[in-house]
Amino acid sequence: MTSPTVRGLLGDSVLRLIPRLTGRGLDTAIDWVHSSDLNDPTPFLSGDTMLLTTGTQFPQEDDDEYYRAYVDRLVAAGVVAVGFGLEVIREGTPASLVQACEEREVTLVEVPLEVPFIALIRWVADRISALERERDAWTLRAQRAVSVAALTTGTLVAVARALAEQVQGAIVILSSTGDVLLEERTSEIALAPLEEEGRKILGRGSRASVDVALPGWSGFATAQTLGPRGALRGAMGVAGAGHNDVAMQAVVTSAVAIAEVLLRYGDSERHLEQRLGSVIVRLLLDSQVGGAAAVSAEFQDDLPEALRVGILSPPAELPAAARGRLIDAVTRGRLAFVDDRGDRIVVVIDAASTERFLGVVAQVPGIGELAVGLSAVLAPVEASAGLAQAARVLSQNPGPGLNVFGESAGGLLDDLWSPAAENLAKKRLAVLADETGDLVVCSRLWLAHNGHWESAAREAGLHRHTLKARIARVGSLLQLDLDEFSGRAELWALLEASRS
Repeated sequence: MTSPTVRGLLGDSVLRLIPRLTGRGLDTAIDWVHSSDLNDPTPFLSGDTMLLTTGTQFPQEDDDEYYRAYVDRLVAAGVVAVGFGLEVIREGTPASLVQACEEREVTLVEVPLEVPFIALIRWVADRISALERERDAWTLRAQRAVSVAALTTGTLVAVARALAEQVQGAIVILSSTGDVLLEERTSEIALAPLEEEGRKILGRGSRASVDVALPGWSGFATAQTLGPRGALRGAMGVAGAGHNDVAMQAVVTSAVAIAEVLLRYGDSERHLEQRLGSVIVRLLLDSQVGGAAAVSAEFQDDLPEALRVGILSPPAELPAAARGRLIDAVTRGRLAFVDDRGDRIVVVIDAASTERFLGVVAQVPGIGELAVGLSAVLAPVEASAGLAQAARVLSQNPGPGLNVFGESAGGLLDDLWSPAAENLAKKRLAVLADETGDLVVCSRLWLAHNGHWESAAREAGLHRHTLKARIARVGSLLQLDLDEFSGRAELWALLEASRS
């Protein structure tokens, strides 16, 4: 069933309409047919209306200016065509009306006396009603097709494929972190603008729906979030043929509801995987490699032979939803095992996936730049040492950015550093803790100034003799000759090794 048009009216032999001017409205869909003999019927007209008139309102003598103004009002109101009833008041259509319609390219038909206006109105109304019934039937068929796809397969891919077929277009679904989970299409459509808009509305964190213009696509396109406010599970982009009318919206809304349910179940499985991943991290850090390997087998995967341990240090003010997106992003596809410890996020990654891991972290919406500390490449049995390495490089460089153990300014000392060396250094330096003045701070400052008393004392806000006395006390307590290079080197090594 097609929309009613003037061409369709003319094609019905029962109506016997006479075409006078084809104009621009011959094939325009007619929303309604209205009859009026008012001088200005436009307050009672809606867009795409066909107006029928017998001309009782027209002047007895042809008045070109009157008819031009009359037709101008009809054009401004969006009238599709004018139907003039013959032989009711006049034998023929006024010549000035014909001329005004021709000048403005308005479609004009003549209605014979024996054809009542109600016949045209009923003809259009019947077809509009049939279209609505057909559209309702399509809505039910489309909703059923999407529902059956969900019930028989239980997969998001099948639901998206069924929806793409019903709307005769394409579907794209994004994860909560803005990654493209899947694309299904029946037409070649550029979906990049839909993906970009989906990431924008996800970044706002609240439910949203927005229309999107796609290059080269004559149909509609819309992007909308999936999931409740504050806990969005993703976004769906839909590009379909035709208009996004009530029937189309009903089908898309049904598909969105099904997708949200499937994503919620998928989230439950992912949360279980994330909890198992947390267990794996803790077992590795506790040197229980066998137990970690057994849990990893639940993923149908093996522990990496070479790994890195990392610490992500999100800002304290980071919203919980953004933190959740970060964890979801780095655990998706088993990129990393994660243990969320509140103040920091501990991760274990395959060393071969380091670049991909860092790329994923950098692209999580709403996160900004994080402080990231990574260990050197280690075997699984060395995971606990890897955590200490990651913590060390973060303590040395607490600001945002990436810090990799062994690649910092620490050089050889970093390579030789171990948790055991840190514990030894802290024990040696513990004797300084109860002394007057902060002897550790004074020692670091003095060494940073290459043993130059004047400049070091000036920065410390002390008299140089006071600083000398404190450094002498350090040497005495640690039993180091700080006048010798070897003594100073050992003090520097103790101070550096104690940084955790």
